Amino acid sequence: MKRHVVTALVAFNVALTVALTALWLNPDGSLRNTRWAAPTPIKNDYLQMLPSLPERQPIDTNRFLVLLERPLFQLTRRPPPPPPPPTPVTQEVVDNLSTAQLSGVVTGAGDGSASIIITMGGKARRVRLNESVDGWTLQSIQGRSVTFAGGGQTRVLQLPRAAMTNFAGTTMPTPPAPSPAIEPPPPPSATQAAPAAPPANAAADATAKSPRRSRFSSGPQ
Repeated sequence: MKRHVVTALVAFNVALTVALTALWLNPDGSLRNTRWAAPTPIKNDYLQMLPSLPERQPIDTNRFLVLLERPLFQLTRRPPPPPPPPTPVTQEVVDNLSTAQLSGVVTGAGDGSASIIITMGGKARRVRLNESVDGWTLQSIQGRSVTFAGGGQTRVLQLPRAAMTNFAGTTMPTPPAPSPAIEPPPPPSATQAAPAAPPANAAADATAKSPRRSRFSSGPQ
């Protein structure tokens, strides 16, 4: 009985050895899987992973127009009135020439060298002939008057004359009068009476009024 069991086990081991050899060896006797072979790449189709989108359908725009004509959150179901048009802002043009003062006129041999000095808007400027300033063009210079042209108007400015006064000469300032000196009082003269001497009776009375000794003194009486 034991012999049959040992024989079966040996036969089973031999069969396993042959099976392992067939798995490890090729028919030509070389080892299998000794070289790495790259696997076949797998291509992913991401479009199949996305959900299908609905088809585009034409939309009736009249539905939106009805919503605009009758807004849902308005009590009257009427659109609000359009805002009023903005009021155009008109900038007031400051006419600096009306308050300008002509300070000087410079004339030369040619017209191009003639110029004036004018004070406009608190600033002194030098304007040459045919030069524009604040929309006014210096058109001509005639003596002490100049002419500006602008906006179909012309204005003439006159150079003011200096005030003339009669002047005789240089006046020297008058020095202030000296203050009177304070004189000391005069010394007493010999003719003035000397103070009177005290009378003799007064001296005798003073001698008689000698201090009395105290009644309670410890000395002899």
